[in-house]
Amino acid sequence: MSAKQPKADLAKPIEKQFEKLTEPFNRFVNNQISGALLLILATLSALIVVNSPWHDYYFALENIEFGVVFNDYEIRKSLHHWVNDGLMVLFFFLLGLEIKREFLAGELQSFTQSSTVIMAALGGMIFPALIFAAFNYDTESAAGWGIPMATDAAFALGALVLLGSRIPSGLKVFLVALAIVDDIGAIIVIAVFYTDQLNLQMLMIAAGLFALLLVMNRLGIRKPLPYLLISILLWYVTLLSGVHATVAGVLAAFAIPARPRRHPRNLAKKLRTAAKQMDQIEENPETEMLAEASNHKIVEDVEERAKETKTPLRSWETTLERPVSLFVIPIFAFLNAGIVISLDTINAIIPATISWGIIAGLVLGKPIGIVLMSWIVLKLKWGELPENVTLKHIIGVGLLAGMGFTMSIFIASLSFPGHPEMLTQAKLSIMLATALAGLLGVIWLWVLSSREK
Repeated sequence: MSAKQPKADLAKPIEKQFEKLTEPFNRFVNNQISGALLLILATLSALIVVNSPWHDYYFALENIEFGVVFNDYEIRKSLHHWVNDGLMVLFFFLLGLEIKREFLAGELQSFTQSSTVIMAALGGMIFPALIFAAFNYDTESAAGWGIPMATDAAFALGALVLLGSRIPSGLKVFLVALAIVDDIGAIIVIAVFYTDQLNLQMLMIAAGLFALLLVMNRLGIRKPLPYLLISILLWYVTLLSGVHATVAGVLAAFAIPARPRRHPRNLAKKLRTAAKQMDQIEENPETEMLAEASNHKIVEDVEERAKETKTPLRSWETTLERPVSLFVIPIFAFLNAGIVISLDTINAIIPATISWGIIAGLVLGKPIGIVLMSWIVLKLKWGELPENVTLKHIIGVGLLAGMGFTMSIFIASLSFPGHPEMLTQAKLSIMLATALAGLLGVIWLWVLSSREK
């Protein structure tokens, strides 16, 4: 008769009960549309509070000043500025990691794979900018031409996920790659066209710090702390240089190592050895994991080897993905979406060229540019679409790409400093365009999938 096998799950009943209680929360955190839902909630909360008797508390919170003092150096900013110039660096750092991964191992690593999506994204940036420029030519609001160029990946992907299996899986891949190229364009636009007067000395120091990060990468340094410390310095110097501080996040991300320290087969060998050792431990019923340090050492060695097999780039991306989508972006939305909506505001928006430029740019310019450039690439046989994806599907993606929100609001805040009325018009127009583009995109893809069935 065989010996009784020990239980694999050693958790006590109270632990299992706690796991059941926290399971809904864990499911929400790991759900792909959770970020988009929190973004909507944060936006609606800001709009409700600002248009309620509690609006003074909102503006008081937004304008709270705090900072850091070190000898003669002092950084003091309002909460609004700390979020836009500081916290949003994490968002741009994550974007940088995603961009680097896509070029090294994703959809953008080869010409055939990337040409269609790159040209589509360029069309989706150029056409909206031209439409906005046409509405606002030779006016004070012309500086906002970069606003309708952006795509909010969280909103667009959230809308696409709602359609589930009704759409080809390749369409999601195409939209992710499109949003990443869009982000590259937005970052370049911010760095080049929305930059204050440059401080060349600080710019040179920033270049030196970026070079130092690249050298650390080449030397095989993979510990997070050195990169974190140098990146904070890079952010501070970039802030002083006149270039928008969030660009430092992207530069730091490009320097993060993408190579593992050890080959996966090394981990496989270690796992086989550890499995044999654990089998020997299991054969002795009197052996306890807690009692023997050598038993813990087996597990710790496997953990260490597994850590060395992972790439820092992918590890950091995974670590930051949830905090950025669930905290950073909603906080940004809450502190930037507070708009007083009144009859005067609505009456000012209807004839405003800013409003027409943004709405037409996002809702019309995005799909026209994306579909037209995709069609040209396919006709010239320069590239191809993912499996089971057609140009009709790309029309839906083009509409969803018109959900500009986060990056559009960010660029709007850079476009109209010191012009609160123009900024209010821009923000409200971005919200309307995002909602309209999302609704039209989902309806189009829903109807298309129904007909295909």
